[in-house]
Amino acid sequence: MNQRSQTQAIMFADVSGSSVLYKRVGNEEAKATIDDAVQFMTALTIVHDGTLVKTIGDEIMARFNLVSQACEAAIAIQQRSIKEPRLKELGIRIGMAYGEVLITSNDVFGDRVNDAACVAHIARANQIVITQSVVDAMDNSLRRDCQMFDRINIKGETEKTLIYRLEWEHSGKDNRATMVMPIHDITRFVDKFQLELVVNDRTIALLPEQTPFQIGRDPHKAQLLIENELASREHCHIEFRRGKYVLADHSTNGTYVYLDEQAPPIYLRREELPLQGRGFIGLGQTVTPTTPWALHFKV
Repeated sequence: MNQRSQTQAIMFADVSGSSVLYKRVGNEEAKATIDDAVQFMTALTIVHDGTLVKTIGDEIMARFNLVSQACEAAIAIQQRSIKEPRLKELGIRIGMAYGEVLITSNDVFGDRVNDAACVAHIARANQIVITQSVVDAMDNSLRRDCQMFDRINIKGETEKTLIYRLEWEHSGKDNRATMVMPIHDITRFVDKFQLELVVNDRTIALLPEQTPFQIGRDPHKAQLLIENELASREHCHIEFRRGKYVLADHSTNGTYVYLDEQAPPIYLRREELPLQGRGFIGLGQTVTPTTPWALHFKV
């Protein structure tokens, strides 16, 4: 069997919600809609110098020599899909990764293939989700249309990695509020992505790659040590997920989150809450803005 190693951009694109479509409109009409979608996804792959590897039901797998080709193909597919009335209720989801793969006569194998499949399953309808390897290989014209999306454990890896959403609904603006760069350049944009925590006159600035961030009384596990008897040893943690900082409580006494000084707090116990704007947090007890150990946050 002939096989070779080559650096490629791998793309998976599939019709989201196709099983619901079959139940709603029947087999014949649903199949015709899916077939049309697979046909134009294939055609746009070829137009952008990609190679169709295979189709799997309502999904295609393709490879490209360049990241720019893969991204332009993905954008073209999404732009075409919203013009198809039968797909408006469904949408297409796309995932991409970039790196060395093993190419045979009729298939492609390797970690980057698995990575692309993984983020394709994470993508929602009408989204393009890409790995860090894709962002690193982009030119600036594409990179400015990327937005940090989540931190995940890609299958087979022990450490979490950032994934991104490639925005394809171009607004015509030259500068986007959600510009991102590869990890080694992200400090240039601290003000756009950091979470600021303040407790007892101590200020901590967090970036997505510094999460999950553990908070509690255990000096061996907590990155923010809270020496308050009402706080649990491993009280809560903050992680970056789906483009937001999320507070997850796993304490005995719960966590109180104040998003508005005039409104009652949101009580969490073994629950999660996205942190938005600014506010303050009580660990195991209700607090006021001036209470010792009140944890203030600003996103």
